[in-house]
Amino acid sequence: MSNTRGQRMLWSLLMCAISSQAATSDCRPIWQQEFDTPLDTTTWNIIEGDGCDIGLCGWGNNEEQSYHADSVAVRDGILRITASVDDTGQIVSGKLTTKGHFSRQFGRFEARMKLPAGRGLWPAFWMMPEGQKKPWPHEGEIDILEWTGNEPHRVIGAAHFGEDWPNNVHYSETLLTPSDWSGEYHVYGIEWSPGSIRWMVDGHIHGEATPKAIAPWRWVFDDMPFHPILNMAVGGNLGGDVVREDLPATLEVDWVRVYDQNCVM
Repeated sequence: MSNTRGQRMLWSLLMCAISSQAATSDCRPIWQQEFDTPLDTTTWNIIEGDGCDIGLCGWGNNEEQSYHADSVAVRDGILRITASVDDTGQIVSGKLTTKGHFSRQFGRFEARMKLPAGRGLWPAFWMMPEGQKKPWPHEGEIDILEWTGNEPHRVIGAAHFGEDWPNNVHYSETLLTPSDWSGEYHVYGIEWSPGSIRWMVDGHIHGEATPKAIAPWRWVFDDMPFHPILNMAVGGNLGGDVVREDLPATLEVDWVRVYDQNCVM
């Protein structure tokens, strides 16, 4: 290869990289919730109860909380989901979904959140299929962030798929750090494109699921849009043992933003 031709190829690669970086830096959210006004109930569904009314007592995971609207509040530009013990001794918490109001297939999905300290807490930012027709998890589930107060140095991203329970399967990516993830704001997200889900914290990718990674199971994540969910479970299969003296505890969400697929690196 001549020196001139090599220089031209290098210059072309450099221009492509610069163009890609510029396109990403110029990205603007196509949907965003900044929580600088009262909670928009035309966008967010407030979930109530313990799941028994839909045949999922304990929400399918032996969780201890019952969801109450009073556990969700927007104040000072922050969405607050609080787990507490009510006057009857019942643990109550909050859950929001955008089902029927907003869903998206592919793109970058992020939330800036402060996780609360507390043993047994299980806050999550996740997504479920919009227009779901088959039982969970045939059409998938994407967990952008799961974290537990009993393992505060670990954040988890996961994708669920496979057959009916108990033959369901999942692929997960875990980020372990010396520091506790609670008490400070971080941006948790995914970059979702055809054939790929990449988990991020503060803009850094820490794991990826692909069709090859989950083979021989079928990759279902290119089939349909998903809607975002925010909640804080207490106890259960992942949350573990609950210390009631650690309650109340509040998950704080500064914002939730969704970007077009063109903004995926």
